[in-house]
Amino acid sequence: MKKLFSHLIINHKVIDFIYFLNTKFLRTGFLALLIVITLFSCSQPEPNWLKGNLHTHSFWSDGDDFPESVAAWYKENGYDFLALTDHNVILEGERWRNFPKDHPTLLKYIENYGDDWVDMHLHEEEEGVKRVRLKTLEEFRSMYEEPGKYLLIMGNEITNHHAVHLLAFDQHSLIPTVQGTADEREKIFRETVKNVKAYREETGINAHPVLAHPNFGWAITAEMILNVPDLRYFEVYNGHPAVNNAGDEYRASTDRIWDIVLTKRLTTGNGELLYAMATDDAHNYHGGSSGPGRGWVMVQSDELATHAILDAIDRGDFYASTGVTLKNIQFNGKNLKIEIEPQDGATYTTEFIGTLRGVDTTGVPTLDSEGNKIKNTTKTYSEEIGKVLATSQSLTPSYRFTGDELYVRVRITSSGDQIDPNTGNILGKQKAWVQPQIKK
Repeated sequence: MKKLFSHLIINHKVIDFIYFLNTKFLRTGFLALLIVITLFSCSQPEPNWLKGNLHTHSFWSDGDDFPESVAAWYKENGYDFLALTDHNVILEGERWRNFPKDHPTLLKYIENYGDDWVDMHLHEEEEGVKRVRLKTLEEFRSMYEEPGKYLLIMGNEITNHHAVHLLAFDQHSLIPTVQGTADEREKIFRETVKNVKAYREETGINAHPVLAHPNFGWAITAEMILNVPDLRYFEVYNGHPAVNNAGDEYRASTDRIWDIVLTKRLTTGNGELLYAMATDDAHNYHGGSSGPGRGWVMVQSDELATHAILDAIDRGDFYASTGVTLKNIQFNGKNLKIEIEPQDGATYTTEFIGTLRGVDTTGVPTLDSEGNKIKNTTKTYSEEIGKVLATSQSLTPSYRFTGDELYVRVRITSSGDQIDPNTGNILGKQKAWVQPQIKK
């Protein structure tokens, strides 16, 4: 028995209780052993959560720092993985960029990495300008990656100039950008999703596209997403200040778009569950308005490897966050249970959000204050779509399905402020979003 106890991690009170039973009542120790084995076999280890950002930019496109420095920031700030997603490019091949010789970011780069690392020369035609070769991911990967501690993922933001942007991951070749006019946004959207699917089927890499910031430029409506049933992921939160996560007086928030798509897909059977991510969309690392550390995903995976992270995302084993941390998410087909990691002084409001069966899913055009139809805007739907079914102030909130729900998702809001680590500004309240569940 002592040897068995030494190999099991069990609460000491449980062990004391079993010892009491053994000495006072059982004598043979057989039942005590049976209890230990039962407790051990039924216990569920705490899930292993990996923190990562899946939307980041560098000097390879419109970011304002070198990719090595971007990779360093996320590692130094406690992330487990980072996807580098510059616009319409993967970090391969030769790319040069011009800088004034006294550019502060260039000077800091040289100071941090040394002259031997920085590949640069004077511009032949422009006085006072230096040409610097940007390092590829393979060149600097080994500087930061550590097995089980930190991982870098090659990504790409497939970008059309009419604000149709989708993220793709684990790319070894560039997925082409679809061209078209502003009136062809839905076609661009659909064709890009199709191109990522073709890449996935060709390579065997389990990478699915993520719709980035649908409200940026009011580019993508709920109806467009419904017309692209293969899309399974989108950004419910994007840290860039220009992306309109909250919508406005007439236009739906990303939360509202999510509920409309979930309800219509589950009602019609056309399309799968739509999962949500939070990302930085970081461009500015020196005090600008679009900095790192604003939104991320927490992925449940025992292995820190690209394939394992993509497989977990494929299963929906992740949640989105801007600061709220969860210890556990459990769903047995009927009961949904959450365990929140408390922060000092913070309280939490958990909303169980869903749509009940039989709801009217008819949408009507959204009108402005003068009664005119607003172009390229999500329609107006019943408020019964995506309503709050229950709330809780507990650190262990739970919801029991009645069977009337099409789905239930969870939004948790902390009383604690979301602080921008780049500027120190308050961005709102910390939140987390748990993926939708359906009764089994």
